Amino acid sequence: MLRIGKLTDYALILMNCMATRPAQLWRMELLADTTRLPQPTVRKLMGQLVAANLVRSERGARGGYQLSRLPNLISMAEIIIAIEGPIAITECCEVVPSCERLGACDMEGRWPAINDLILQLLRVVTLSDIQFTQDRRMDVAVLLERLQHRSCPYPA
Repeated sequence: MLRIGKLTDYALILMNCMATRPAQLWRMELLADTTRLPQPTVRKLMGQLVAANLVRSERGARGGYQLSRLPNLISMAEIIIAIEGPIAITECCEVVPSCERLGACDMEGRWPAINDLILQLLRVVTLSDIQFTQDRRMDVAVLLERLQHRSCPYPA
């Protein structure tokens, strides 16, 4: 089964919450209360998101966390990579392949193309796309248009 980890899911919940009011400075306690995530988990994830330059932090009594860019300029790929590391759907797609069948597998040369397609799709789906998806559907035509024109508004 292809699945992102629980911490990545929580990071997406946090980012989606912050996207509802991107100009706001979010205090850790408010993020934890609003998302109903444990504060230690929020603290850990916010550190990772800050390190990935997806969120900025401001210290002090009036400080908090804020998205580093508008939600339509933050891709799902960036968030997933910030928490999970490079996207690799199989061992032969990892930066340093570790599969015991390396060099002796018929699928070895096929998986990287599939992995790249998934990565490209995750790069065109933005936090805004997720934020405004209430009915469990996305406008696939818009996403395919972005893919076709490689009109990703953020760095690859």
